[in-house]
Amino acid sequence: MSTTVTAIEALADRYGEAWNRQDLEAIVALHAPDGVFQLHVPGGEPVEGREAIRSAFAGFLAQLPDIHFEPVRLRAGPDFWVLESRMSGTLAAPVEIEGERVEAPGTRIEVDFLDVIAVTDELLARKDSYLDSLSFQRQLEAAS
Repeated sequence: MSTTVTAIEALADRYGEAWNRQDLEAIVALHAPDGVFQLHVPGGEPVEGREAIRSAFAGFLAQLPDIHFEPVRLRAGPDFWVLESRMSGTLAAPVEIEGERVEAPGTRIEVDFLDVIAVTDELLARKDSYLDSLSFQRQLEAAS
């Protein structure tokens, strides 16, 4: 079944709103049961299935409990969307960068972010996320 671009854009909006409310259950519910997520940073490995996705996202929300995505540009098709955004948040938990644990509580982070989402049956089948990890790391180093 093909989904309209309008429906994909509405799904993208619901997904972004769930993230900006930090609503873990709403976020996870929009992923397919056998969905895949990968944050493309050094050492980032794909996770498969809703429980693994829930665990990964719970970790992100613990690190940045006020995480917010400000959309910059959305491109959508009948089975995908690509969203450029600006991710921001305040660090509340340690972050591991290249095998080193960095503690910089209270540090405000703001980086460019890109999501490439594949959709099947109106659920996220695959989410590949890319962030400006060099800028992220520099902001942490400046704070520590």
